[in-house]
Amino acid sequence: EGGDEHVTLSIRQRLVDLGADITMSILQGVLKDEGLNQHALHILHMQGASSVDLATLLFELLPSCAGSEEDLLSLLTSVCTKLGPNTPVTPTNLKSLVQLLRETGTQTNRHNLHHACLGLLGRLASHFPALVLDHVLSLFTFMGDSTMRRDDNYSIQVLSDSITSIVPVIRQKRDMVSILRVFCDTLSHIPSHRADPVFSLLLKTAGSQYLYHVFIFLLELCSRDREYAAQFSHFLQTLALHFNLPDLLTTVVSLLNSLAALPDTPGNLVGKSHKVRLDSGLELSFKDQKHFNYFKLGVATQIFLLATSKHFTGLLFELDSSDEKERENQERKLAELIELTLSIMIHYQMKDNDKFTEMLSKRLTGVVTSVTAGLPSTLFISVVKALLNTNTTLLHEKSMTILLNKIKSDRTWTPELEESTISLIDTLLKLAPTQPLTWTVLQLLSKKTGEKHHEEFLKVVRCAVNELDSSSPCPELRSCLSACVEILGVRCVSVLQDLMNAILKDIVGNAGLLCVLLATLPQFTSSYLTSILTSLANNYSDTKTHDVAEVLGTKIKMRILLPAIATSTEQILSSTKASLTAVTDTLSHCIQSNSSHDIKKHVAGLSDVFTKLLSYRDITSTFDSMVEDTTIGCFVSLVYKLTEKEFLPLLIDLLQWSRAGGDRAATFYHVTSCLSEKLQALFLLFGGSIFLDLVDQLRTCKPEDPTDAGFESKRAKLSPSLSDLTEHCLSTLHNMLRYDTSHSFTTPDRFEVLLPVLLDLVSLSDVTHVIPALSHLPVAANNQRLWKQFNFQILNLSKNHLPKVRENVLGVYSSFVTKLGQDFATLVPDSLPFLAELLEDSDSRVEELAHDVVKKIEEVTGESMDQYL
Repeated sequence: EGGDEHVTLSIRQRLVDLGADITMSILQGVLKDEGLNQHALHILHMQGASSVDLATLLFELLPSCAGSEEDLLSLLTSVCTKLGPNTPVTPTNLKSLVQLLRETGTQTNRHNLHHACLGLLGRLASHFPALVLDHVLSLFTFMGDSTMRRDDNYSIQVLSDSITSIVPVIRQKRDMVSILRVFCDTLSHIPSHRADPVFSLLLKTAGSQYLYHVFIFLLELCSRDREYAAQFSHFLQTLALHFNLPDLLTTVVSLLNSLAALPDTPGNLVGKSHKVRLDSGLELSFKDQKHFNYFKLGVATQIFLLATSKHFTGLLFELDSSDEKERENQERKLAELIELTLSIMIHYQMKDNDKFTEMLSKRLTGVVTSVTAGLPSTLFISVVKALLNTNTTLLHEKSMTILLNKIKSDRTWTPELEESTISLIDTLLKLAPTQPLTWTVLQLLSKKTGEKHHEEFLKVVRCAVNELDSSSPCPELRSCLSACVEILGVRCVSVLQDLMNAILKDIVGNAGLLCVLLATLPQFTSSYLTSILTSLANNYSDTKTHDVAEVLGTKIKMRILLPAIATSTEQILSSTKASLTAVTDTLSHCIQSNSSHDIKKHVAGLSDVFTKLLSYRDITSTFDSMVEDTTIGCFVSLVYKLTEKEFLPLLIDLLQWSRAGGDRAATFYHVTSCLSEKLQALFLLFGGSIFLDLVDQLRTCKPEDPTDAGFESKRAKLSPSLSDLTEHCLSTLHNMLRYDTSHSFTTPDRFEVLLPVLLDLVSLSDVTHVIPALSHLPVAANNQRLWKQFNFQILNLSKNHLPKVRENVLGVYSSFVTKLGQDFATLVPDSLPFLAELLEDSDSRVEELAHDVVKKIEEVTGESMDQYL
């Protein structure tokens, strides 16, 4: 009791001499009665008594050792270390130890004792984890009620020491869930600036794999009480800053797996809540469907915030510089992440498109976009390749979309990126038959890298040609094939025959592709031109094929195109379904795209082609005037490119061709009618060459003698071709007369020839085209003597016994008066006798027309005719 050192040593020695059993009995009595004395403990330790008995004694003394607990704990720790799993610990012992730990945790002056207590508890936990775990939960629950809520450095230090000592043991037991749930349930009570260091230490001690559990537990709390959503969301994102990329990827993938495994509804009601078991084994509870959806959306939102954070994207960017093994591991994780995200998107997109599904899909889309945008390009290609090798069709489609967006956004292509992208081609070609979007990806790739990787994209062309030959190729395939052909150029010659055969099977659907092929390889398509033109003619009702005609005409040289047109024209004319317009449009584009110098070399060939084209009326049984119009329009475009010396022989050749009989004359004068309208006065240079033939043709149009009893019936049966011939001849003549402003073409001799021929046509039932030509004849002659002659002869016809003829005469005469104008005044005296007779005609219609003519005369002369009539 005096504490003298020599006395203490003497006691120790005597006790040693007495033996272990006597010594244990003596000290047990001393310790129970007077408390534990430091010297007695040293003596006991030196005695060498049985360690099991010693440990049992020390545990029994623990509750009553006030004042010397630290020394007892130190000795007990030493004994337990020696005994290991043979330490005689009981639940009562642990309860006493935890109670001591609780008391010291709230007393700042007993910090060393608190540490000693934690050290012993940690030592025991290493040998008796299950037993310690049963008691340690109450310890952390207690701290949750007190220490966790205290905002002072000592309390936080106590909590940190507890985590550091106890958690490693529980981690070895692999049962951290209960501890984590306690911490998560208490998060709302922890000061915000203390929460992050406490949880980061907890997870650092327990292991990063438990970050997933923290997310799940906190999101479950948020689903129940929305007021914590913003606080917990910010906390989780801050907590994530303490972890590296592998840890974050593992957490995100685990969250996605849980989200994917969640049912659409929370299941049966158990008590007051619905129980849901996650794929990880965790069991959560939700009040109703609304809170369950909140949880799902919370998971998706946290994944989205993680994926879009600067921390995460920065780690992704640095991944390209990491070692190969680590990069491969993370590539697999990233592929799994994107695959899971896309699978969940696909799953929910197949459900009802409500507000919840829309928000969830939006979050997941943001995850995919952010992750793929943050990946280095070469790593991105590796991840996409892994996704494309899966067996899910919808996943392939989503992967294609991601790849497509990436290719569009990446403008800088390094050699490494090119090589990694090209390595995708074989994978893409395997998917192409079932995934139309694949062709769009290949199309963009060809534009990016096709010039440097000819062999790879030639494989794409071969595969595309095989697919094009199938029953229903998609538009994306045609676009891809067009792009590849355009880039590869002459390298596609090896597949040209197969490609052309496939195209001609559906020239309407493949019109765009055919245009590209003709524009890219015009020099290699000569052997296919006839087939193309024939197929084009059979399908020309579809406007898509019109572009093909334009490309044919502008890209193929005239010397190559003309023989093909000549051959195909013969085939088309013998067909009842083919459209000759396809050929004429093609030829028109060819003529317009060539210079006059080039056309001059091919006038003979053009003449041969046009004689075939203009034979349409003479050959076909189903004449269509619009077809002939397009042919003549094409011929007019040719005439614009020729000089007078070049055109005159061509016109004479056509004139000779028209004399072969049939309906050729009608076609020829249809041509001259259009030419005279377009060329106007210039056509008069060639008018003399056709004048005599024109007169002869007009004579053939003369009706039968009106005195013949069958005149009316014969006139009614006038053939359509003869009617057209009359119309086109008169139209040609009228154009020559009205554009003869110099009066050099309409000479007196020609006037004398034309007048009787035209007068004979007045008796036609339809004088629509006779009136303008006949009434303009004296005007073009510009000769007063000829006016008088015309005036007498036309009025003399008014004595015809047929009312229709008299009506026609008055129609011609009215037009003549109008065109002659004031010059008609000199002809008034000669006209009055005839007009007076017509004003009293027995036919009311003739009488009415006569009055109209009189009014017309009064208008042009300015003099009333009443005094004369």
